[in-house]
Amino acid sequence: MRVVVNALPLRHGGGVTYLQQQLTELAQVAPDISLHTLMAPWSKLGDLPGATETVRVRSVAGRFFFEQTRLPLRQADLLYCPANFGPMTGRSPVVLTIQNANYYRSAKTLAETRPSRPPWKVAANRMAMRRAHAVVAVSRSLADDAAQAAPGVRGKLTVIYSGAPTWPVASTPVDGVPDDYIVSVASAAPHKRVEDVVRGWAAARGHNSTRTALVLVGGHTDEQVARHRAIAGPHAADLVHLGWIGRRDQLKWIYQHARALVLMSTLESFSLTPIEAGSVGCGLVLSDLPVHREVAGDHAVYVPCGDSAALARALASEVASWTPGSRRWQWDQTWRRHAEQLYRVFESVAGR
Repeated sequence: MRVVVNALPLRHGGGVTYLQQQLTELAQVAPDISLHTLMAPWSKLGDLPGATETVRVRSVAGRFFFEQTRLPLRQADLLYCPANFGPMTGRSPVVLTIQNANYYRSAKTLAETRPSRPPWKVAANRMAMRRAHAVVAVSRSLADDAAQAAPGVRGKLTVIYSGAPTWPVASTPVDGVPDDYIVSVASAAPHKRVEDVVRGWAAARGHNSTRTALVLVGGHTDEQVARHRAIAGPHAADLVHLGWIGRRDQLKWIYQHARALVLMSTLESFSLTPIEAGSVGCGLVLSDLPVHREVAGDHAVYVPCGDSAALARALASEVASWTPGSRRWQWDQTWRRHAEQLYRVFESVAGR
C-alpha cells in the first residue's frame, strides 16, 4: 500500500511526537506499507520511516494552496492527513486525523482561544472532514464535539487513542527543584490557565502550614513570570519556573519526586501529560474536563475549571497527605495497538 502522508501543517511539539511514534509503529506492524511523508521547511519531524520530502512552501497560505491544488495530484493508494487539514477536492482515498479541540463545540465560549481559530481555519477543517473517507479522532470527547459540529461525519469517525509514553530507564535530577513540591507542566497559552494553578496553590499555602513549593515547567515570558510572582505574593520564594524540560530523563525525575501534577486547562483534545505523570506514581489534580475524566478516570481529583478556591481546598486537604511515587497507574493503550487500529482504517479506505 502506497501512502502519502501530509505532514505540512506540523511544526513541533505534541503533534510531531504523535506522528513520529505513530509512523514508526505503523512501519513495524505493516511491513508492506510504503510511506512517503511531505513536510514543510520549518518542521522538526526528524527521522521517519519511509521516504520524506520537503515541500518548498514559504507560508501558511502557501501550504494551504499546495494542499488544495498539488496534493490531490499525488499518486498513491491512500492520502493520510494527520493534522486536522487536508484537500477539499480530488478523488484519492483520504484518511484525516483530528487532534485540535479548538475548532469545535468545547471551544466556542473560550475567548482566550479565539485568535487561534480564525473562521477560515474552522471552515477548512469542516470541509476536510466532509471530503475524507475516514476521520480518526484522538479522544471520544473530541469525536463527540466534531460530530456535533459536522453531523454528516459521524458515520466515518473512529477513535484511536495515543499509546502510553515510554521513559528512559534511569532518571536524572534537575537543579533548583525543592524537596517538597507540586508541579504543573503546561505551555503559556491562555487556555492552560497557569495563573489559576498559582492562585490556587498560594491560597492553599494560606490554609495550612505546609511548605510545599510549586514548580512550573513550560515556556513563560518575563511578564508572565512577574505576574505569577505577584499572584503568589508572600509565597513567591517557593515558586520555581524551570522553563521547558527537553530531556525525558529529567522530566521523568520531576514527576517521580512531585506530590502531584496540577493542570487547570479549559480545553484539551487528548491529555497525555496526566498519563505520563501517573505512569511514575505522581498524583493528579485536574480541571474537570470530559477528556480529563476520559483519560484519567478515578486516578485524579477533579476541580471545576477556573475555580481556584476549589483547587486550594484540594491541595490543602487531599494532596497534603500524598507522597511522591505512591499513585502509580498505567494507560492500557500501546503504540503497537494504535498502529494496528490505524492500519485497519487504512485498509478499509484503500480497498474501496
